[in-house]
Amino acid sequence: METQNLPPLTKSQERALIVGLILLGWALVVVFRLFLLQVFEHDEYVRAAHRQQQQVEAMQAQRGSIFDRNGTLLAISSASNIVFVNPSRIPNKDIAAALVARILHMDAPRLQRSLEAAAKSKRHSGYLIIDNNVTDQQAAGLKGMNLDWLGIQQGSVRRYSGKCVAAHVIGGVNSNGVGISGVELKLNNELAGTPGSRRIERDGKETSYEAEIVKAPVPGRNVGLTIDSELSLVAQEALQKAVVENHAEHGSLVALNPKTGEILALENYPTYDLNERLLPGETPKGRTNLAVVAPFEPGSVFKVVTVSAAMETTSLTPDSVINCGNGVMKLFSRIIHDSHPYSELSVSDVLAKSSNIGAIRIGMQVGNQNLYQYVRRFGFGTRTGVELPAEAPGLVRPLKRWQPTSIGSVPMGHEISVTSLQLAQMGSVIANGGYLVHPHVLAWKQTPGGPREEVARVPPQQILQPHTIELMRAMMRKVVLPGGTAHQLHIPG
Repeated sequence: METQNLPPLTKSQERALIVGLILLGWALVVVFRLFLLQVFEHDEYVRAAHRQQQQVEAMQAQRGSIFDRNGTLLAISSASNIVFVNPSRIPNKDIAAALVARILHMDAPRLQRSLEAAAKSKRHSGYLIIDNNVTDQQAAGLKGMNLDWLGIQQGSVRRYSGKCVAAHVIGGVNSNGVGISGVELKLNNELAGTPGSRRIERDGKETSYEAEIVKAPVPGRNVGLTIDSELSLVAQEALQKAVVENHAEHGSLVALNPKTGEILALENYPTYDLNERLLPGETPKGRTNLAVVAPFEPGSVFKVVTVSAAMETTSLTPDSVINCGNGVMKLFSRIIHDSHPYSELSVSDVLAKSSNIGAIRIGMQVGNQNLYQYVRRFGFGTRTGVELPAEAPGLVRPLKRWQPTSIGSVPMGHEISVTSLQLAQMGSVIANGGYLVHPHVLAWKQTPGGPREEVARVPPQQILQPHTIELMRAMMRKVVLPGGTAHQLHIPG
């Protein structure tokens, strides 16, 4: 049997064969790859597509509102346009500040300083909110400038109707809507509510075409305060006038219902507008709640405690005569002077004329142990429990740390520190018949749509006897009558 040899391939045929084999191999690779994608890796790519097309976003809960005792709205959250910038990308801070300030009606030099401070800060270098309450018209004007370092987003803004009224009680929130002071901080968890979430469907151009709520946000609880906003305004004006006329640096005023402990007004001066945001690089001014967080030596008003203790622990009466040493007293190596030299005064006049030496003589008869006990009875050295942050307890040294000369200081309000709120609490004891009440600003809470829930209170505690109260009221009244140290405060009738 004869065999025939195939003619050898030409170079063109060899090249064609090689190309065909390459194409066949490539086709097999593509088919195999398609098989892997469509069969083995199908589910993974479906999940990846969903991750690109779907995005779960947080839904901010509506923050609860704050009301005063008469139902006046003090704080509310509402939708707003928020303008933010990336300070590190702004090439020229002064030009940028001038452009933005012109549209937002801001102070350009102030904005420039804030942009420069934020650019140097790690916290604000990439994101800084410059205004969270921008109108639609202003937002449109900013968008039309096409600034790559400026953006606008939808959010909510906290608005305060009273501006400066009860500012230190209400407090404020930061740019993220989180409480940073006052009731806004103390009750932040209840006011904030619970955030929800929603799933957003987007197409290839990142345009949203469908949204689904995954978890609905739970609105925050509304809160009612004991504050009377009208009375607070009067208190604020009176306090400002007193501070300015007396050339003082600051002052505090607390108006308290002595029977219930409800705080009707709590004002500090200087104060601030709750709607004014503090920008980066700016120093806070007037934002400290001095009445609650800043203890001081009370001085002569503390003689109320000393005389009250004497009425219950000694044989002294309002008419008992006290040797005042013609205004000079030596206690160990210490020389004590009175502002006016008195040889003798009755206990009643010691209080009316505010004699330091007389108070010390009374305190010595009361004794260290009794005096310390009554100081503590009046609540000094202990926080009142008011629903405000950073309350100071004041300073009352333990009896074992008293010096031999302490009896020459404590009876007239030295070697001890108290807050304005504690002094109001002390005054309430005399006014309400001898009971220590617990100051508070929170009246009720309310879940949106639900009933108001009154806040439970610690019952008052009796610390002075009724007879003592009668004596103290009569003696304290003499302080504002002619001859008393505060006669100018007398109110006819």
